[in-house]
Amino acid sequence: MKVEIAKVTEVAINEASEAYRTAATRGALVFFMMNELTRIHSYYKFSLDSFIIVINRAIDLVAAKLNPKKEEKEPLAEGEEAPKRKRKKPLRKRSKK
Repeated sequence: MKVEIAKVTEVAINEASEAYRTAATRGALVFFMMNELTRIHSYYKFSLDSFIIVINRAIDLVAAKLNPKKEEKEPLAEGEEAPKRKRKKPLRKRSKK
């Protein structure tokens, strides 16, 4: 009985690990690329903590794109107008003196 459960569990684990193989490959590539940047200049030294920050930011960006948060809007009361959006002022070019 336990052997059969172990075999089924092993198959499930192998299938799950295959699903993450491409992400693991890309993560390893990013890690080793960050480590090799010191060959360009000694300024580019990264710790494991900085690698984890990069990966967490990537996960957050992808999650935000896949699951955008929808702002809940309250229905307007009768006769009430929707608030106008504030426009950003365009940047002005500096004149050369």
